[in-house]
Amino acid sequence: MTDDRAARREPPLHGVPGRWDDEADLLILGYGGAGASCAAVAAETGADVLVLEKGAIGGGNSACIAGSLILHSDDDERALEYLDWLCGGQTEAEVLQAFIDGLAGIPEFQSHLGFPMKEDPKPYRADGFYPEWPGAPGAGGILGHSVITAPGGDALWTAISRLAENRGARVRLETPAERLVQDPDTGEILGAIARTADGRRIAVRGRKATVLATGGFEFNDEMRRQYLSHAPVKFLGSPLLTGDGIAMAQRAGAKLWHMSSVSGPLYWGVEVEAGRVYVTYEFMRAARFGYSSPVFTEAGSLIWVNKNGKRFHNETVEIGTLRHGYANREEWFQIDPDTAEFTHIPAFQIFDEKVFRAGPAMTTLNSRTPLWSADNIAELENGWIIKADTIEELAEKCTFAADPGAYRGGHIDPETLAQTIRDYNAACAAGLDEEFGRKDFLTPLDSGPFYAVGPMVPTFINTHGGPKHDAEQRVLDTNEQPIGRLYAIGECGSMWGPYYNSMGDVTEFMISGANAARSALALEPQG
Repeated sequence: MTDDRAARREPPLHGVPGRWDDEADLLILGYGGAGASCAAVAAETGADVLVLEKGAIGGGNSACIAGSLILHSDDDERALEYLDWLCGGQTEAEVLQAFIDGLAGIPEFQSHLGFPMKEDPKPYRADGFYPEWPGAPGAGGILGHSVITAPGGDALWTAISRLAENRGARVRLETPAERLVQDPDTGEILGAIARTADGRRIAVRGRKATVLATGGFEFNDEMRRQYLSHAPVKFLGSPLLTGDGIAMAQRAGAKLWHMSSVSGPLYWGVEVEAGRVYVTYEFMRAARFGYSSPVFTEAGSLIWVNKNGKRFHNETVEIGTLRHGYANREEWFQIDPDTAEFTHIPAFQIFDEKVFRAGPAMTTLNSRTPLWSADNIAELENGWIIKADTIEELAEKCTFAADPGAYRGGHIDPETLAQTIRDYNAACAAGLDEEFGRKDFLTPLDSGPFYAVGPMVPTFINTHGGPKHDAEQRVLDTNEQPIGRLYAIGECGSMWGPYYNSMGDVTEFMISGANAARSALALEPQG
């Protein structure tokens, strides 16, 4: 140990520290929706709860969700059948049953959050959402349910975290965990080593258990390439989610599951700077989201083209028709075997002066991401919007760097893009888009100058993969045995497999956090 290390008495990089700098009954790593829910339930019992959060504020991906809707079981047997189908048989029945059992307790939990409660709320069906996959076995067993007024994801997390802290949970921000401390003889998790905001390394003990609530690997480039079957993609969520908890669990011997599973909805998105992603509008009449945007209500003259300068999709198909996850837009991921490249990735959003003047050309679901400006001027000055006097000049400016294994670098072909615009404008004049079936906002691109945003790639909200857990949220090792005193909740090892139902993540983070808290606090403290 160096003199500096000795003076600060930092714990070692490996092994069990000789002393603990802090301790609690329950040590929670991560302070998003799952971590806050776990802390709130645990603290209500009077337990000493300590949360270590990587960021300067908490929230994680909870800032990127609608926030009020949850799933509801109308028939537990059918709901189990439906969830098993969604998870592709990859998730044990007892884990799914624990999820179903937890549904009934969410309204009571939400009643403590300080939001106005709806009068006599009723579970309901909604085409394309509840159930999202109506043709699946048991689909009728799942409904939607909302018992509070819609707060938005960030507001929901704020309410849960306030509840946790009011109940006595302690939170240390800017204190990312670096590794788990594992007993060399028993394999039990004793606590974690973390780094404080001032750079000190500290050892924190979880007297009863340690809970991984660190989220997924959305912003870990290597993990995305290794685990997601379709690449490249971007994510809308917190740039702090880089797979830290997954790596820590692996080093402790955890088995991983659902590493290729993701949560939609899926958009075309552009990362304008590290961790800052904007997306195309989605078209949800029911939610009055995309269709109410002035770029449509006051203009409408925009299309998407692939790297070859060709349209490839009806830009106004609703998310309720397309569902969540990779499966909802498989055509976006077509590969040309002759060129060994993705056919449609990257893409560009092309529009004219009418759209530019109507309103923001892009949007975001992440409440922590600054809004795209209403007049598009700042984005044009930053180079996030490409501008040209002619379509041909615009095509030359629509450049993209090579992405190994995905596509070669280049730019849109000017003649192809010009022909695409002529074809689209002719469809507008005829009032009929025969090629892609677009019926709404058939407005020609005829008012120069012309603009583009891109290169864009398919964009999701969050990953689901991570350490496998049992019905109590206990992390399992490669022999399917619990790793003592280690739990994983939320999207850090989510139960979801190849398919997903809207608001499943919100529901899961509340249920998994509560289940882990109750299971862990039933343990006797470490000796």
